[in-house]
Amino acid sequence: MGLYHLYSHSVEIKYKSYFLSKATLFTLITTALNIILPFIVAYRSRGFWLKSHSFYEQPVVRPTYEYFLVATTLDPSESIICGDATNINLENTNDENCAETQIQEYDYNADGRTDMVHFEFSLNVSPKHGITSIVLILGLDFQLQTTCELHMQALAIINRQFTITPFRYNYYGDLELYQKSHLPCLKNVIDSRYNISLFDITYNEQGDFTEHIVQEYLKRSATTQIKTLFSNSHTGNTDVLNLDIRLGVPEMHIRYQPSILQELKWAWPQYLSLVAIFYWIFNQMKKFVFNKRLLMAWEVVPWKER
Repeated sequence: MGLYHLYSHSVEIKYKSYFLSKATLFTLITTALNIILPFIVAYRSRGFWLKSHSFYEQPVVRPTYEYFLVATTLDPSESIICGDATNINLENTNDENCAETQIQEYDYNADGRTDMVHFEFSLNVSPKHGITSIVLILGLDFQLQTTCELHMQALAIINRQFTITPFRYNYYGDLELYQKSHLPCLKNVIDSRYNISLFDITYNEQGDFTEHIVQEYLKRSATTQIKTLFSNSHTGNTDVLNLDIRLGVPEMHIRYQPSILQELKWAWPQYLSLVAIFYWIFNQMKKFVFNKRLLMAWEVVPWKER
């Protein structure tokens, strides 16, 4: 009948020496190296400190019902200028040409977040002045509410040139967050430094107003931009130009600066994994040195201890 291995335990052999001895100095040096070397190796191999992190979130986007529209015609002096914002005060606006404006929000999956914002504009156009280009600036309220809380007033800017005068223009795009730097992401703090209206400007020239508002907006470290998915224009001679703008709000990739605790949580497993390797290496070194009597130390064996 065969024998089976049921249980085993190792025998602990101790090595003792005086505090002021070469053996003690050797032990202290190897212990210090076991602590320091893993940190150096992990740090020099890069990626030890987590300098950047990211997450995905569908932001809460709602229209602020502020907009500014400039439609240039074949006659530069006959541009169509429309605006609906509290602080817009342009002397040469001709809102009578803006026949109709509609703004709607759609939540397709009923999760309480807007999936698409729909803008419709109807412009009265003189038959002798065809539309050659449009610049449309739409105000949006943009919020992140999960990992990094952010609340800002954003813009959706659409610029289109026409070679032939259209009577209808359809535009489909997705809203994207563009970051020049990482979000600060402070705990229990809402980043509201950009939560101010960009329409709080008074100019007498529509070109100056459009350029200035875009320049001020692009100075920010976090802005929104439009990714064009599809657009087409229907040509024809009519007295009305219909603009149909549909902006989707998908999940967005957001980069942020991790906290100190998050950096430590990332660095700690790297350090411990290397500590285990160096611990085994230095233990083998100690075993070799003391077994071969390279340094003076008293060997204490359990069955000889008495």
